[in-house]
Amino acid sequence: MTIDEKLELIERVLQIEPNTLSPDTALEDIPQWDSLNILSLQMELTVIKPDLQFDDLYECNTVSELCEKF
Repeated sequence: MTIDEKLELIERVLQIEPNTLSPDTALEDIPQWDSLNILSLQMELTVIKPDLQFDDLYECNTVSELCEKF
């Protein structure tokens, strides 16, 4: 999966306007980045990485760090 595909997936799950995120985007700057959406993202990503845990995503600070998890 390319970085662009990962960004598109994150934007879709978080219901963010396409082409809004970059790898440098701080997750705390995304209003939709909350525990419910982290859980939604985890559920979506379990198809790609079944052992992915909520805490793996929660500990990320940037979109780049998040993309490294899957």
